[in-house]
Amino acid sequence: MGVVVSHQVARRVSSRPRDPAEVLYDWFQNQYWSPDLYLTLANSENAFVELSDGKVLIYEMPTPQHQGIVGNLYMALRAHVQATHCGKVFVAPLPVQLWRGKFREPDVMFYRSIHLARIGEQFAGPPDWVAEVLSSSTRNIDMLTKTGEYALAGVPEYWLIDPEMQRVTVYTLPENAETYHLSAEYNVGEQVRAETLPGFTVLAGELFTYD
Repeated sequence: MGVVVSHQVARRVSSRPRDPAEVLYDWFQNQYWSPDLYLTLANSENAFVELSDGKVLIYEMPTPQHQGIVGNLYMALRAHVQATHCGKVFVAPLPVQLWRGKFREPDVMFYRSIHLARIGEQFAGPPDWVAEVLSSSTRNIDMLTKTGEYALAGVPEYWLIDPEMQRVTVYTLPENAETYHLSAEYNVGEQVRAETLPGFTVLAGELFTYD
């Protein structure tokens, strides 16, 4: 995903009138957003927005490279899920409530058949598996903030996909733990294996190749 709006707002030029977009971004950042108000915004605009502790985070649209990787992973995982009838796969934008007041939109997410009741009309609950594709502007959020949040929400497995390094990092959540365990790192030429989805594998190089 792209840059968080609050990073853009911080860079202002005092010698010129403020851009109306900056004023709007400031207003969004300074408001307290209830879950209901956030969901109204997220679903009406179909936008990449997240809610964290009453603050709405708005992201730029993802790049073609980012979306190419997301599409490759989605198609590979969806084919496996359809063949095994083990659940459903989704891609962002889809608000996911990790806990009250904390909404994220993972790039790719999977729900087991026994947990499909977590998927509602406006948002879904914690997935059984998530993946985020890194970008330069959200690297710290995906690698640090979301790693902690997904673990606290009890998401069993988290993939971090790094287009720059062309690497896939797989984290798993040990039983009764609140932090992830680093299970494996995969580079181009290696077969990435899911730890909690039996039988799901994908060549790392195929994720980073898109037309």
